[in-house]
Amino acid sequence: MASQKIWIQLPQDHYAHPDQPTEWWWNIGTLTAGDRVFGFEITVNARAAQDGAPAINFTEIMLTDVASGAHYQRTAGTLFSPDWAESDPTKPWYAKMPAPDGNGGAVSMTAPADNPLSMSVQASCKDEATGTTIAFDLQLDQQGPPLYVFGSGRENTTEPPAPPAYNYYYSLTRLQASGTLSIDAETVAVEGTTWMDHEYGAFPAGTDWCLQDMQLDNGVHLSNFAANTTPVLDREMASKATLLIDGVSTFVDTRTTPRAPTWLSPNGKLYFLIWDVEITDPVVASLRVTSLVAAQDFPAGPGVYEGVARVVGSWDGQPVAGTAWNEQRI
Repeated sequence: MASQKIWIQLPQDHYAHPDQPTEWWWNIGTLTAGDRVFGFEITVNARAAQDGAPAINFTEIMLTDVASGAHYQRTAGTLFSPDWAESDPTKPWYAKMPAPDGNGGAVSMTAPADNPLSMSVQASCKDEATGTTIAFDLQLDQQGPPLYVFGSGRENTTEPPAPPAYNYYYSLTRLQASGTLSIDAETVAVEGTTWMDHEYGAFPAGTDWCLQDMQLDNGVHLSNFAANTTPVLDREMASKATLLIDGVSTFVDTRTTPRAPTWLSPNGKLYFLIWDVEITDPVVASLRVTSLVAAQDFPAGPGVYEGVARVVGSWDGQPVAGTAWNEQRI
């Protein structure tokens, strides 16, 4: 079989793309401090003017303390700044947004020009519900090849006769993380293997999706999703996944089923805490992703569920387990 063209070139495409209407760098995953487990998200975004709304930058910052079940989060935005991210690959890389108000929401991601996949990431905010201050100071170093979403790193988002528009998307799924996180006056040293998505290009407004990212202990990493379909409890739906196996990204058909229990957010969104994912080709796999804490949403705007999870199951007849991420905008 002929190899698929890869549309992402690293490290150049780790830099910003000012000609594209949307772009974001999205850090997520599992961090540990001994036996203590945390989920986190640090995201900085740019979105062009659309539907009468101005161009904006915004951040999303969250922390889940699994042992206590506590979840802290804030979404913060400001009018677009053209110098929010570096686009010149001969210069040190950065993507950042200062805090727009006294409640925080600041994110700074930086890296040297000679190794832009070795990133220093800082973020801080006050939790929207409690005012608790959370902060991160992390070093993230990618080990090995990226996962090219869609198998090629690019998806056509329009159909003829419209001019083609493309979504570009890759994931760094082996980011060795170390550093600290803070919850008010408590600071703990953490480590883990975390995940970063860099996505840019066309991303139509109003898109809904459910997504499960998985880092399996057999070395396989995968990102599974279904878009623009309404999940129904125990009803199987068609989905897609990108598999990263031995450094090669492959885009495959999957079947995904939402399971109980569910969690009803305070703003009335019903989210599924368990997802079953079945793969039949090129491997036979049965995987179950389970959120480690029920309440893990960003309630602002249309609302989105983004939370730390665990995966268990089988892969070509062998048991597997690993860290995972459960995301839903439905």
